[in-house]
Amino acid sequence: MVDRLPPGKVPWDIVAELVSGELPSEVRLGPAAGEDAALVEIGGELWAVASDPVSFTAADAGRLAVIVNANDVAVRGARPRFFLAVGLIAPHEATEERVRELLTQVRDTCRLVGAVLIGGHTEITPGLPHSMVVGTMLGRVEGEPLTTGGLREGDLVGMTRSAGLEGTAILLAELGDRLRSLHGDEALEGADEILAGDWLLVAPEALRAAACRGVTALHDVTEGGVGEALYEMARASGLAIDVQRSAIPVLPATAAICDDLGLDPLGLIGSGSLLVGCDPKGVGEVETVFAESGVPFAWIGRAVAAGDDSTVTVPRFPRDELIKKTFMSGIDAVIFDMDGTLVDSSYDWPAIRRRLGVTGASIIDDLNGLPEPDRSRRWAELEEIEATATAEATIHEGANELLEVLADHNLATALVTNNSETNAQNLLDRFGLFFNVIVTRDSGLWKPSGAPVKEATRRLGTAPDRCLGVGDSRYDILAAREAGLGGICVLHDGTGRHDGEADLSFKDIPGFIRYLKIVLK
Repeated sequence: MVDRLPPGKVPWDIVAELVSGELPSEVRLGPAAGEDAALVEIGGELWAVASDPVSFTAADAGRLAVIVNANDVAVRGARPRFFLAVGLIAPHEATEERVRELLTQVRDTCRLVGAVLIGGHTEITPGLPHSMVVGTMLGRVEGEPLTTGGLREGDLVGMTRSAGLEGTAILLAELGDRLRSLHGDEALEGADEILAGDWLLVAPEALRAAACRGVTALHDVTEGGVGEALYEMARASGLAIDVQRSAIPVLPATAAICDDLGLDPLGLIGSGSLLVGCDPKGVGEVETVFAESGVPFAWIGRAVAAGDDSTVTVPRFPRDELIKKTFMSGIDAVIFDMDGTLVDSSYDWPAIRRRLGVTGASIIDDLNGLPEPDRSRRWAELEEIEATATAEATIHEGANELLEVLADHNLATALVTNNSETNAQNLLDRFGLFFNVIVTRDSGLWKPSGAPVKEATRRLGTAPDRCLGVGDSRYDILAAREAGLGGICVLHDGTGRHDGEADLSFKDIPGFIRYLKIVLK
């Protein structure tokens, strides 16, 4: 199976070796991790040059393309001046009216930011799910240039506004009615202000901050949210950033929506927010500039020497959390683990491994590899443990409702368990759980191999990449990945032990149900 990269930014480590190399002397800053714009000397003047697409949303792609690129040059201390736009029109939107709408957005927003549209290209592009605009902005640096990597040890790090603003606006626009039907308007306090506000453009406050003597680094928050932006700033500066998570502002509406969808607000696309690095002596001037501009601002951390541990004390997000809202698109079936996932079974696996003398990755493989009579004796011990756990098992809250929700949306289900067929059927009958397909270890296939999961997809008559795996352990993740499933959801992950490994994660089944009721049409 081809190991495909996930949606979102391509990791810098892949890009770096292809874009590195000697540059002309006119290039003051070229391709670099976390840097928003290049710096190039043209005619004796220093210019910032940035290029970015708008790919998450279609409605205002022309307007947003200008704004995100204006932001990128402004954090260099450069005033946006010249803009080029490439409009890629999706075939299902290919009308003269739509083309005019996008180009009008580009033209009008250029005027708003003080830039001029000087060229580009527009075409109808096959295969696009929605229209996209790729922009390039040039701006002349007005003073000393700033970079993402200008942070110095001891500098304070602050941010404007709050985490996940753009993502919140996108989710409210697309899912607002469903969210309100779950909670009522009270839980989405501030939602109307988010939708109506004109806060995505940070260029004005970036230019004001750039003029402050103590400011050492600027970086606008985009994909991956404030968590990824902090990581990029720390990495570009060769430092670590000690961040107080509780100091990062999160609006109530953002927190409520993220809780519903299993998202972390710190990883939600955050255009409209600006990171500021500042020498402690310049703190007062920065605070005054933002206060006079009416822009909310908070100090959230401090730059410290880089150690062997994480670069930032909050998570980073190579993939934006917003991607999770579309994760069920193209999913036709859901493949479940049983013990620990749907039923609460009293297995103490470390103790069981010690009792059975198992040291390998798979208990079943280790037992099968023993000579007789040890093999039969150890298997009898395991089956006795399983029988006791089956008799004492209870069902997790929401398990029946979860299967009903999936059935209501015509999603087939399968159960893949390392338990025996006898124990599995006992639990299914006792708790009234139904699956279209059941694969137990009696099939001769078991996890962490992906073989039983692949067999389940075969019996379902569904391609693996159109199936979601749901489990509670690393075995489930490994099996789903090896089988080539479209994704993996981990339940009962309250401690975040599988962060970065699973595509979706919820602390309990009701949380997963809430997500499904919002995203499934």
